[in-house]
Amino acid sequence: MIDSQQLFPYFFPTTVIFVDDNASFLKGLALQLPEDLAYQMFGNAEEALARINQPGPPPLYQRCFSHYRASGVDTGSEQLIHLDISLIEREVSNADRFREIAVVVVDYDMPGIDGLTFCKRIENPHIRKVLFTGVADEKIAVEAFNAGVIDRFIIKNDPNAVNRVVDSLDSLQNAYFRGISDMLRRSLLLNAPAFLSDDTFETFFNRLRREHRFVEYYLVARPGGFLLLNDHGVLYRLVVLDDEEVATQAKFAAANGAPDKIIEDLEKRRRLGYFYESIEEYFEAAEYEWDEYLFPCRRLAGSHVWFWSLIESPPVDIDFDDENSHYHAYLERLDIEA
Repeated sequence: MIDSQQLFPYFFPTTVIFVDDNASFLKGLALQLPEDLAYQMFGNAEEALARINQPGPPPLYQRCFSHYRASGVDTGSEQLIHLDISLIEREVSNADRFREIAVVVVDYDMPGIDGLTFCKRIENPHIRKVLFTGVADEKIAVEAFNAGVIDRFIIKNDPNAVNRVVDSLDSLQNAYFRGISDMLRRSLLLNAPAFLSDDTFETFFNRLRREHRFVEYYLVARPGGFLLLNDHGVLYRLVVLDDEEVATQAKFAAANGAPDKIIEDLEKRRRLGYFYESIEEYFEAAEYEWDEYLFPCRRLAGSHVWFWSLIESPPVDIDFDDENSHYHAYLERLDIEA
């Protein structure tokens, strides 16, 4: 299920961690979880914390930023922050991206370390925390929730406890991505594609994700839109342009000797371009196969009028392993590890 949400610069499935010293409870829980959920279970709290706090490469939202010094400036205080959007789509080549932890579900009453202490020792502030409690511990859980130590609590002996956890995972994962995307979104404000904050486009985009079973997406530029993947790693490119951008494509085609039919299709908004290769790579404009770069154009009226096209298996300039670097392959690896 896809919750309504303000679109993020990127989104992919993450891993849920379950922690409980009761092995039989974890075994029963595993039988009730969705097959398409990535999760790991721990009966030992310290081992779970070691997994959650395991050092690794910086997450994507940090890797997108770098510092550089303005020309002629020698003081460190004049360093500027650069946002490299191209790194966002290249995350699909990272087969370990799904190991990122967004949600932790932990039992309160455990030997050695209780659930609240466990949550306080989680180093990543963006991870969302769900606490299993007994009826007698509900007051403690409410206080922890109000203090921001946990994000939700669920009475463990509630017959619907597992369903309540499963039903909350989408919104908690969205909350996680909302938190880690905050800096990216603020940095994009001056030059952000308007469709990121268009409610009509958001509704359209989430419907598109459901129809094609897209489980992850990444913001891309030139042309604007998204790179999307289903759980088996089939790539799609959603091109999203406003009227001015399609007009610019028509002018580009006219200036480079495109056939009249190509220019007319762009001007009439019948097709739009996905020009993934530069025309300068060809000796003559006549050798440029224009039809290979144009795709059916559809119209969406929101805060702007958007023209879009969904392209299956598009050419991409990234090193993507379509056998191992997709969500289904990760789920299979988790089964083997378990």
